[in-house]
Order: sequence, then structure tokens, then C-alpha cells
Amino acid sequence: MGLLTQKTNLKSLKYGGDRFDGGSSGQPFVKTPIAPSIQGGLPPTFPFGPEALIGQTGGVDQIVRGGFLLPTKLSDDVQRVSKFLITGQGLEFLAKQQGLYIADQIRLYGPDIKNWREAYNPLSPIANTALAPTGFHLANIFELKGKYSDNIPRENIKVYKEGKTYLLDKNKKAASKDDRADGITTKPLYKSQSVNPELKDTVDFRIVKIDNSGKGNNTYIHFRAYIEGLSDSYKADWGATKYMGRGENFYFYNGFDREVSFKFQVPVLSKYEQKQVFAKLNYLASLCAPDYSQGGFMRGNIIKLTIGDYLIDVPGIFSGVTYTINDDAGWDIAKKDDGTKMSINEGDTGGWVMPRLIEVSGFTFKPIHNFIPKTVDENYINTKNGAYVDAPFINYGKLSGETDNEGGYSYFRPQ
Repeated sequence: MGLLTQKTNLKSLKYGGDRFDGGSSGQPFVKTPIAPSIQGGLPPTFPFGPEALIGQTGGVDQIVRGGFLLPTKLSDDVQRVSKFLITGQGLEFLAKQQGLYIADQIRLYGPDIKNWREAYNPLSPIANTALAPTGFHLANIFELKGKYSDNIPRENIKVYKEGKTYLLDKNKKAASKDDRADGITTKPLYKSQSVNPELKDTVDFRIVKIDNSGKGNNTYIHFRAYIEGLSDSYKADWGATKYMGRGENFYFYNGFDREVSFKFQVPVLSKYEQKQVFAKLNYLASLCAPDYSQGGFMRGNIIKLTIGDYLIDVPGIFSGVTYTINDDAGWDIAKKDDGTKMSINEGDTGGWVMPRLIEVSGFTFKPIHNFIPKTVDENYINTKNGAYVDAPFINYGKLSGETDNEGGYSYFRPQ
């Protein structure tokens, strides 16, 4: 039987039963009848007849992409997206989008919903699908009205920043881009004998370069705590020896070692964050290189690391770090709409062509403990008194590693 005369009853193929549990996903969302020209065999003029092309594709591409099949195909696309959005996956997608906008409004304007300015429009995926052929795009947000109406004095409009609420200048229409930049990300390097108490993140995260001159003016580096893969490795070093007449090894204790490693992400969301982010990253990398005394002697750099209450100002050796540019986030290209170079004083990207997201990995840290590394005092087992935890490798509330306070190890007997 020739190829062009073979027939298959494709209408007998049923959808469903496409899940591992034997159930149906309900897909495809749009079902299209088999074209008559195919059900009855390919047309005699195939592949040269224009009627075959028109019957299957709507004609050769025209000024409007898709030809006269566009309305039908557009209707199918809208139907497909609409049906997806009411599935479990679709509702989860909408919930995540709304959650992202809510989190952003809380970050910018605080938890009071009356001060929020934007909300996610769940109908935007459907609307933008319908608008696709026109080249127009509907915003994904609702702009919440009434925030700047004449009935609300501008001096009473509140702006939320770094855990505090500020009154907006009555001469301003909205918070400036400086106000909306991340306060910890834009915080520059600074020298001090103690940490700035206002720079609090959900999880405290800071790196401190200890002053080699001994004057106590340490250099503080603050990044947002986008920490991943924290690894805290402990190792007991045992040596081995053999005695004449015995086949097995005998072991003796040599010592103890510990290494902390992790990675974190540093986003650059606007030109207001670019300068400080790359200044801090450059300084951090430079800590692997030596410091020189006034006499020209080479010195290594000791740092102190804080991650929540797990590690609090623990001194140690910083032995390496790797910067990886995230390809998905892209680069700021510092170009205007006409393709010309943007100056550092205009636009959101500034005048530097730099990546928007840097992944800091391979951060390797060997603690130098300010207590004697030892097995915890047996009295802690008997009394549950946290003051006996004299080797707080995991700080857990011990003040700067001190062993004479209870911290999180104190025992509270239930009432």
C-alpha cells in the first residue's frame, strides 16, 4: 500500500490516563479536530497545491503573522492559558506572584497594607496573551489608588525602610530611588571598634577584617544574608602505629581541626547599589592577598565571622572565595533607548557595564577559637546549666563565645 493512501483512524485515540497514578491531567487544554484533508488521505495536489497549504496553515505568512488563522489560534491560546490558571499548578503560580509583590511592599513600605502601592494583577497573563499580536503589554500590577490623593497630606505619607517608618517629605510625590535601595546592600565599608547596631538583617551576617595595627579599628563588611549551603566540618586527627607481633593498628590522638564553608548571593538591583556592592566584593577578595606593615613586612589577614547566633564574631583564617556571575540575571548594559552610553548620573543602571547577580562560593573559613577546644564539661550533662558549656563551637547565644554565660544552653524546667 502506498504511503499517500494509508489511513489511520486517529479519532479513536483518547486523551487521559497520562499520570503515574493512572489519573488524567486534563491536558491538553485545547483539543483540535483532525483536519478532513488528513482524515481522507493527503490531497492529490500535495505538496504543491495552494489549497493544501491554506487548509493546514492559513496561507503563506503575511503582514499579520499567522494569516487569517490568527483569530482562531489566538482564541486557543487564551483558552489554554485560562484553563491552566485554574489548575493546581496555575493557582500556585498566581499565589507565588502575589506573594512576591506582598513581600516587596512589606520591604519598601512596611506591614501596614494602607501604605502599599502595588498589587499583582492575576488577569494579566490572560490579557497579555490576547494582546500578543498587537505588540502592546498590560502591566502585571494594579497601582493602588489613593496614596497621593489631595485628601491625604503628603507629610503624612509613610515610607518603610530598614525596619523603621519615616514620614515622606511633603514636597515629594513618592519615595526617591535612594530611599528604596536596600540599606544593607548600599552600606559602604566602614572602620569601627564595634558593629553598627542599626544594620540588622533577618539573620545577622557580617565579615570583619581585624586591624593588623592592633588599634582596634576593624573594617566591617555587610552583605544581605542570602546564604546557602552552610557547612561546618569538624575533624579529629588520629595517628596510627604498629607494634611487633601485632597485626592491627594502634591509634593515638594528634589534634583537632574545623572548617566552615558556605556560599551566598549578592544582587545588584539598581545603580544605587552598584558602587558599594563591587567595592565590598573587591575588598573581600583582597583579604586573600597580604597586608604590609609600614616597615614592608608581609602580614596575613584575620577575620571575624558572624552568622546569626550560630557564629558570633568568631575569629579565624579566611583562605579563599570564588565569584561566579549568574547568567540568568544578566548584566546592566548602561545604554539609553537610542543605544548611546548612559552616564553615571542617569537611569537605573548607572554608567557601568556590570553583572546584576554575583554568586559568592567557596568561602572557606578556619576558626581560631577564643576558648580551649575541648569536650564540654561533664557538669553540663548533670546539671543542664548552660554556663558549663565551656566549648561553644556552636555559639547558640553565648556572648562572643564566652563560656561563663548560659546562652541558649540553659535548662528551663517545664512548669
